[in-house]
Amino acid sequence: MKIKRWSLLARVTHWLLFIGVTVGFITGIPIFLGFKDPIYSNPDLIRTLHYYLTTIPLSIAIPLIILRGIEVLYRGAGEESWWPGWRDIRTAVKIALHWFGLSKDYPKIGFHHPMEKLLILAVHSGLLLLGASGIPMAFFDIPSEIRNLFILAHMIGFILVSIPLAGHFMLAINPVNWETLKAMFTDGEVSLEWAEKHHPEWAERIKELRVKAVGE
Repeated sequence: MKIKRWSLLARVTHWLLFIGVTVGFITGIPIFLGFKDPIYSNPDLIRTLHYYLTTIPLSIAIPLIILRGIEVLYRGAGEESWWPGWRDIRTAVKIALHWFGLSKDYPKIGFHHPMEKLLILAVHSGLLLLGASGIPMAFFDIPSEIRNLFILAHMIGFILVSIPLAGHFMLAINPVNWETLKAMFTDGEVSLEWAEKHHPEWAERIKELRVKAVGE
């Protein structure tokens, strides 16, 4: 049995973020390094790609992210808030104790892993910093006396995005997560069996919602 994990809005937003961030990394690193490697034979093309193929997808994604936040609040599919709360902190501590062999108990995971919420918060914060600092530097004449502040903000944004996304990438290519990775890039659906194994609390919520819908 298949269940919907990612809505169309979630998938479109993810595609836009994936394109914008990937192009931003590939083209931004040589700009940061000053094109010192001879492989970069066309700096103007790389700058153009960085300015536009990063800015356009991410700019389109911003209102969609806001809509996603609203969708999460009102969507009847058991998806909880992105904001980490005390419950998430307690769950994360229990998971850490289990990892280190200090506890046999492993808490039930809901729609999001508690660390996933921290990842979302860090990436969104980093993207805001990257946009707020990068767009003015790309398209406006920033006075030299404050340009270094924009560069610093851009570097902090890069760190906030790159570190959690490195972990996100490693988890995404783990065979355990292939089903949800495929769902994000295709139809948004995962099997109920996968959900019961990896997100049992969310799977129970889905079952409750279905029973309630049938009852009505």
